[in-house]
Amino acid sequence: MRVSLFGGGTDYPAYYQRHRGAVLGFSIDKFVYMNALSLGSYVDYRYRLSYSRVELVDRIEDIQHPVVRVLLAYYECDEPLDISVQADLPESAGLGSSSSFTVALIQLISTLKGQPRTKIELAREAIHAEQVLLNENVGIQDQLHAAIGGINRFDFERDGLTVRPMEVTGADLRNLSKWMVLIYTGIKRRATDVVAEQVKQTAQRTLDTDLSHLLDLVDQGQRVLERSHGDEKAIELAKLLHESWMIKRSLTGRVTNPEIDALYETCLANGALGGKLCGAGGGGFLLMIVPPEHRAHLAATIGSRRCIDFTIDFLGSTVNGITR
Repeated sequence: MRVSLFGGGTDYPAYYQRHRGAVLGFSIDKFVYMNALSLGSYVDYRYRLSYSRVELVDRIEDIQHPVVRVLLAYYECDEPLDISVQADLPESAGLGSSSSFTVALIQLISTLKGQPRTKIELAREAIHAEQVLLNENVGIQDQLHAAIGGINRFDFERDGLTVRPMEVTGADLRNLSKWMVLIYTGIKRRATDVVAEQVKQTAQRTLDTDLSHLLDLVDQGQRVLERSHGDEKAIELAKLLHESWMIKRSLTGRVTNPEIDALYETCLANGALGGKLCGAGGGGFLLMIVPPEHRAHLAATIGSRRCIDFTIDFLGSTVNGITR
């Protein structure tokens, strides 16, 4: 899964096909796990899927899960399979789990068919799957983070994509991890529904000024990550995240709500320096920057079960335990 720091909203085609877009963020050590087992001829179904529900079907077209149904058909994967899915954190929580699912499934199918893909190929095919095959209102950063891993800046225009890993030391990243915490709002939402209004307004060019400001914060965030050190990095990042959140929450009426706003203000009142809501908005997780000496107090105030520690992951999507 991933945390987007800056530039979210400029990665939608409605924007970057007209202007330069960029995002800055990182993958985290929270994962979607997808396992597949070839089925023998002794079972009385051809596909078994286990996610939040269980499906037993004979034909791909009878599969209820839209991503699995569409991608198995698109890649002509007709091998009888038992596919199971698990995740470290809840779905529909603003951490890119939907794109992580899509990336994982494409990599799984590619492995089963003996057609390995590079990380950038994997990301591009996941983007095509979500935007074209599934017709979802999605940008292009989540697929890149899931496939590639690490802390990166992605720049994109109508016909081009550039991946730039941030030049940050391991010591600085370890220190930054001590300041960052994910806080669960308890609200689930479907990102493609939440962002529909934003995409419409982006296409109508009514959000261009706000999105250009969010794009400027990508440059500022990069300077903070690459040029500041120690605690200064976290403190400056918190200021930029707060500024980004103030802009983002004004984009549409579905980005935030009184419950989210109250939780954010509670965090600020109990030691947090700044932060933002992850993902499209409407629920999910807040990313907050909190001095280490205040984290215990904040957790006690809002509830320790809502607070998730994490580190930055550098592997991206991987395949393990292949047995044929």
